[in-house]
Amino acid sequence: MRHMKKTNMVLLVSMIGFVLLITGCSGSKTQIVAPLPQEIVKLRVAGFKAGSEIGAIPELNDRFMKENPTIKVIYEGMPGAQYTKYIRGKFAVNDAPDVIMLHPGLGEVGGYAKAGFIKDLSGEPWVGAFTTAALESVSYEGKVYGIPNDMVVLGVYYNKDIFEKLSLKAPSNWEEFLAVCAALKSSGTTPISIGNNDGWMTLAALFTLGSSLIKDQDFDRKLNAREIKFNGTWNEILEKWYSLDGYGYLTPNSTKVSMDQAQKDFVEGRAGMFINGSWTLAGIVQGNPDFELGMFTMPANPPGEEAIVSVNIGTTWTINNKTNQLEAARKYLDFWSQEQTLRQWAKSQASFLTLQGAKSDSPKELSDISRSIMSGRTKEYLSNWWEQSGDVVNEIMDSAQGVYLHALTIDQMLNNMDSTWDKSTIKGGGSQ
Repeated sequence: MRHMKKTNMVLLVSMIGFVLLITGCSGSKTQIVAPLPQEIVKLRVAGFKAGSEIGAIPELNDRFMKENPTIKVIYEGMPGAQYTKYIRGKFAVNDAPDVIMLHPGLGEVGGYAKAGFIKDLSGEPWVGAFTTAALESVSYEGKVYGIPNDMVVLGVYYNKDIFEKLSLKAPSNWEEFLAVCAALKSSGTTPISIGNNDGWMTLAALFTLGSSLIKDQDFDRKLNAREIKFNGTWNEILEKWYSLDGYGYLTPNSTKVSMDQAQKDFVEGRAGMFINGSWTLAGIVQGNPDFELGMFTMPANPPGEEAIVSVNIGTTWTINNKTNQLEAARKYLDFWSQEQTLRQWAKSQASFLTLQGAKSDSPKELSDISRSIMSGRTKEYLSNWWEQSGDVVNEIMDSAQGVYLHALTIDQMLNNMDSTWDKSTIKGGGSQ
C-alpha cells in the first residue's frame, strides 16, 4: 500500500512538472484571441412595390439576411410613377441603389442597359434556370440584364355573385361584353369600376384591348422606324374604350377617383367589373375574404375570334453598374433565382413562375384566365418594345384624362402620342 501511494505521488509530481514546463515554454500568460467582428455590408435595394402591393418582399429580405448575416438589406419602395422619377433622379446624380427593380422591355431594362447604367448578367449561374421567353423580356442586344421574377396578367375581374344573380356569364367577344355592361347598368350597378386620377387604370385597360386588336406581328418594328404612327393604328382601341364611357359603363367623373377607391367600390359590390393586374388580387381578397370573384380576358375581339391575354414580366431585379457592393448584390439575385423564393413571391403577387419546368400554383380566382395563358394566347404589354415608350406612356395617361374631361378628342390624343414620340426622339429621350 505504501509503495502504491509513493508511486502515485511520483506520477502526480511528474504531471505537474510537465504542465509547468509547457506553460513556461509558452510564456507566463495565456492569451485568448477573440475573432474579429465581420463587417456588415449595407445593400441598398429599391422597387416599385410598396403598400398593399409589397407582397412578400419584407419576409424574403428577412430570410435573405438570416442566411447572409453579414449583409443588411435596406429596401425602399414607392408607387410606380413616383418610383420611375426617383430612379431617374438617382442615376442622374450617381446615387442609384445597388439593386434596382425595373420593368422589362425597352421601356426600362433595355433603356438603362443601353445607357450603361445596369450590369450585364449573362454570365450568372441562374440564367439557364429561366424560360427563353422570360429572359428575352429582360435582355438587350442579346445580353441578359435582369432576373425575370414572375409573370403577371392584366384582365377583367368580375363579381361572380352579381353575375350569377343577373344570370350573366363571362363574355368571350365584344358584343357579349357590351351586353354584360348593359345588364349591369340596368340593375343599378356600375358596370366597370375605374379610377383615373393618374391615368394608370386607363393605360391598363388600353393594353388589354390592344392585345386583341393589334394583330400586325411587325407592329413594333414599324412603329420604331416611324413607318406607322399611333394615329391610324390605335384608333379602334381608343374608340372602343371611350365608347364605354359614353354609354355610362364606367365610374362617373373617374378623373377624380383614385385606384384604391375604385377597388373598394368593386370589393363592396357597387360595381360588377374591375380592370387591373393579377398582383392586386391579394388586396382585393383582403378587403373582403368572402368575395367570390374571377378574372377573364378583355374580349375586344369580334365573334369567331379568340381574345388575347395581356401578360408581362411583373418585376425584374437589376444591378447598378457602379455599385460598390457587387458581391452582395450578386448574392441577392442568386437568392431570388431560387424556386422557394420565387414561389413565395409569386403567391404574394398572384403571378406565374418563369422557371423552366416549374408549375405555377395559380389561385382559383385566376383559373379561367390561366387556361388562356397556358394555351399560348398571350401578348406582352404593348409598350414593351417601343423605343420611346417612357415618354409616350406618360403622354397616354395624361391625354387619356383630357378625353374624359372633353378637353381633347380621340384624334387629338393620338396626335399627342405621335408628337411626344417625335419630340422624345429629337431630345434623345430614349426608352428609360
